[in-house]
Amino acid sequence: MIKEIAGGVLLEVRVKTSSSRFALYEKDGRLILEVTSPPHEGRANLEIVKGLKRLLRKDVEIVSGFRAKDKVILVRGAEAGEIEHILLRSP
Repeated sequence: MIKEIAGGVLLEVRVKTSSSRFALYEKDGRLILEVTSPPHEGRANLEIVKGLKRLLRKDVEIVSGFRAKDKVILVRGAEAGEIEHILLRSP
């Protein structure tokens, strides 16, 4: 789910597209990322990167799962504690 590595943190997330909001939260031991964009022509992936950059204030990159609901996202320069703190603030 959240794994600290040299240079940042890896997030394993399940993406829910075409949602009514952009949100990152934990549910049943998994990270869920809701995006408003549809999974068409990379729109959801673009929203994921832009939205997480804005939410986490860090450089973000999708590492794997470009065409899947389950993705691995690298948050450069972050620590696991920072991400967990943000998750605690989320609804």
